[in-house]
Amino acid sequence: MFADSTARLNPTEGHILAGVQIDEHRFLARVKSPQLFQIAPDPRDTEDKRKLAASKDAQDLREIRLKVQRLFEGAKAKNVGAQADYVISLHNGQPGITPTIILYSEAPLETALDPQMSVGTVLIPYGVKLVAIDGETQLAARYEAANRMPETKDSAVAVYICKGLGNAWARQAFHDLNVLGVRPNAAVSIGMDARDPLTRLTSDLEARVPFFEGRISRTRRQLRASDPEVTTISALRGACVTFVHGIGGTKYGARPVPLPAGREAAVLEAAVEWWRGVTGLIGDALENRDDTVASAPAVLSALGAMGHPLLAADGPDQRRRGLNAQLAKLEAVDWARGRQWEGIAGKFTPKGAFTVGGSKETAHAIFGALNDETSAPYARIRSSTT
Repeated sequence: MFADSTARLNPTEGHILAGVQIDEHRFLARVKSPQLFQIAPDPRDTEDKRKLAASKDAQDLREIRLKVQRLFEGAKAKNVGAQADYVISLHNGQPGITPTIILYSEAPLETALDPQMSVGTVLIPYGVKLVAIDGETQLAARYEAANRMPETKDSAVAVYICKGLGNAWARQAFHDLNVLGVRPNAAVSIGMDARDPLTRLTSDLEARVPFFEGRISRTRRQLRASDPEVTTISALRGACVTFVHGIGGTKYGARPVPLPAGREAAVLEAAVEWWRGVTGLIGDALENRDDTVASAPAVLSALGAMGHPLLAADGPDQRRRGLNAQLAKLEAVDWARGRQWEGIAGKFTPKGAFTVGGSKETAHAIFGALNDETSAPYARIRSSTT
C-alpha cells in the first residue's frame, strides 16, 4: 500500500515533499515558502561578496549557478521587485498565477511512491541545496515578498524538481526553456490582460465607440493589407495612454499604466466622447490604411494626445467646447501618404513607398503638426501640395 511505501523515507534525514513523479528524473511537488527557502536559497546571495566570503554553501551554490544560470543583472535584477509586487497581490486575493519553479539537483533524490499512481514523496537531504534553472527571478521575488510581507510565506508554491542529471543537461534545459519558447506578440499580451487599467479602458472604449466595435485585432502585431480590422488592440491602447497622459505617454510602451485614482469612469466617458468625434470626422481616412497615415499607431497616439485637454475641462459644456475646438484642427488635414508627411510621420523608401515611423520616434512630431497652429508643419500637412 501507499502508506507503507512512504515509511522508507526518514523525515529525520531531510525535507520530504509530497507530489507526483513524472519519471525517474522529474518530480512535481507542492511546498510552502519556508520549506522552499530551506531547499533553494536566495540566488542573489551567490552574487553578494560579503555573503560569499562568509558561507561555503553560497560558494558551492555559486559554482553550480555559473554552470546552469545567468547572473542577476540588467532587466533580470529589475524584475525582482515587480514580481515581488505580483506575489503580494496574489496573496491579497488578486487573480493571477505564477509559473512552476524548476529546481535542479545533480544528485539523485530518493522517492517513495504508490506504484500504481506515481503519487508519493521525495526526500531532499538536509544540507542539499537546489538551483532554479527556470523561475529563478520568481524565487528571488518570493524572498523579497517575504521580507516585505511575511504573511506571503503561507502561500503554496509549485516546484518541478529535476534530479540525477548532469550539468550539461541542466545547461541545455536552461537554453531550451529560455530560447525555444515563443513569446506572444504585444497585441495578444495586451488583449489577454485584464489587470492593467489602460487595457480595460481600451476594451471599454472599443465596445462603446461604434466605429471600433468588432474592428480591433487582438491577435496581430501589425495588420496585413487583407485584414478587415481598422487597427490593433496595442495601437488603440497606445492612443488611450496618450489620451490619459498626453503625448508623453508614449514612453510607457506596453508597460502597465496608471489611471488617475477615482476617475476611471470620468476618463472613460471623456475618451468615448473624443473618439466618437474623431472617428465621425476622419473615419474614412482611418479605414483607408493603404493610402493614408491616419490609422498608423504613431498617428493614433498623436490623436489620443489631441484629446488629452478634455480631461481638464470643468463640466460637460467646457468639455464640449474643447472637443469642438480640437476636432476643428483636424478638419483640413491631408491624411494621404504624401510628401507633406515626410520628416514628420516617416519617410519614403527607395521604391517610393511611404512608411510611418514608430510611436516613440514620430508621435511627438505628428502631434505638433496636428495641434500647434503656430508651427510650419501644422500648415504643411494641411496643404494640397504632395
